[in-house]
Amino acid sequence: MMPFLKFMPLAFVLAGCAGQVTKGEYAPVTGQLYSEFSQEAVEDGLYTPFVAGAMAQQNSAFADSASYYLRALEADPENELIASRAFFQLLYSGRMDEAATIAVSLAQKGEPALDDSLVSILYVLEAFKRQDWEQVRDRLEVVQMTGFGSMLEPLLVGWTHAAEKDFSRAEDALSAMALDQRLKPIADEHKAYMLDHLQQFENAQEQYLRLADAAQPTSLQPFVAYAHMLARTGRRDEARTFLGEQAERFANNRFLLREGRLIAAGRPPTQTSAEPLGAVGGMFYRLASEFSRGSSPQAAIIYLRIASFLTPEVADIYFMLGNLMDDLGNSEAAATVYGSVPSSSVLKLAADERRINALRRAGRVAEAEDALRSALRDNPKQPVFLTALGDILREREEFPEAILYYSQAIDLYRASGRADWFAYFARGVSYEQSKDWPKAEMDFLAALKISPDEPSVLNYLGYSWIDRGMRVEEAKDLIEKAVEQRPDDGFIVDSLGWVNYLTGDYEEAVRLLEKAVRMEPDDVTINHHLGDAYWRVGRFIEARFQWQHAIDSDPDPEELAQLVDKMDMGLREDS
Repeated sequence: MMPFLKFMPLAFVLAGCAGQVTKGEYAPVTGQLYSEFSQEAVEDGLYTPFVAGAMAQQNSAFADSASYYLRALEADPENELIASRAFFQLLYSGRMDEAATIAVSLAQKGEPALDDSLVSILYVLEAFKRQDWEQVRDRLEVVQMTGFGSMLEPLLVGWTHAAEKDFSRAEDALSAMALDQRLKPIADEHKAYMLDHLQQFENAQEQYLRLADAAQPTSLQPFVAYAHMLARTGRRDEARTFLGEQAERFANNRFLLREGRLIAAGRPPTQTSAEPLGAVGGMFYRLASEFSRGSSPQAAIIYLRIASFLTPEVADIYFMLGNLMDDLGNSEAAATVYGSVPSSSVLKLAADERRINALRRAGRVAEAEDALRSALRDNPKQPVFLTALGDILREREEFPEAILYYSQAIDLYRASGRADWFAYFARGVSYEQSKDWPKAEMDFLAALKISPDEPSVLNYLGYSWIDRGMRVEEAKDLIEKAVEQRPDDGFIVDSLGWVNYLTGDYEEAVRLLEKAVRMEPDDVTINHHLGDAYWRVGRFIEARFQWQHAIDSDPDPEELAQLVDKMDMGLREDS
């Protein structure tokens, strides 16, 4: 992500702005909704798409919701309620051109639409994106810009004048911001961008260096913009040196290092701030970053969507959007967002990886596999893609082919001098499931050598040893170490409980296995283990209850036969 160090007091930004975002979050559809429509509305085709839109909205299917509301709007083009709902769903789902069209329509109707800050902002930005600078100023004369909009207004006015090569008026527009100590750093930053845009390079350099000398700069973006200006004016070595010094100043900041590599290679930075759209789009990105760190991820999504409207080429926008969508449990939307990263971006490979993972989380495994195979055709030496394809095959129990892909990934890691514990671990699981224990054990030990404290490996290897009656004390140590790191992982706690069972400490086994069942109540094996432990301590009724629950949880045929036998005969002494 494009980081910033400090933005502004959050309360100032939120005032009169975050509340507007929630206008898109409407109450659930009630059983009485039908009665709120006239018979004519139902017959004219308004009711059905409206209700479908409301229901899709409740289910977080925002693109579908927007489409339904647009159909309802076709039936009643003057209905501002439906237009408003369509606007917010279009905005939230990223259909920005359509959202802007509706914003213009709503704003031109006047009150009450102009009281809505998001409608007003997008109404103005629609003209700003078209670079109709006079119309931007005309629209700002009639809209109500509150909250963040009140800060945005002088920036927009300033940039319209800068785009018209009138720095004097641009500076005048920024002067109102400069009077507020909270906003002065932002005004100073954009003054540097405007001077750079107008090719007043000496003045721009003076302004950039003043920003860089600040003890606590508000953003790292001016550092990148200054380096880009140096590179554009034939001073690439100075640009490289400057960014290297600043990256070191901020503890080898990854953003500065990444942007420095781009500029050194003769490419533009991720965000071109010395342009009107880039500068204003960057402000929305930074605002979204503030919201994403707080309690309003929905608001962050809204402002990232607006940033993408102005600067669709900026890959960092889609990374943050995808993370937010994933955090909200909407992996399908996250997959779509990651797919929006431009193919020219240096982040495209990372975006493809995240998209594939999001598709898998959304249950769209076939699409994920297609995407992986396509990515591997273009980039056959990407171990992360090979490992991900191995994962899909392993989950389908196609172990020989999974092993093939894991092995290719491991070979590539070795060739590059790197090592990845997960590739060894996943291949080890595939070998173990293929009944090739010697190779599996070698891979588990290799994974532990790379990552000695990895709970997944500690647990799997320890449990495998115990299950085979091998190295029992060492296995117990591994599993205890795993439990220390993941005390709330039911599967790892089950392993420790089973170690205690196999070593004859049945009371401790019961305690641990009861804890594991509370964390994973429907797992066949955990319930099976607890049933066995109950039987050993004489709690026969509870044992049969756990075995029956395991039977009801769809065990595989081999385990089912064991459970049925125990239900009939109990636990034999030699079992």
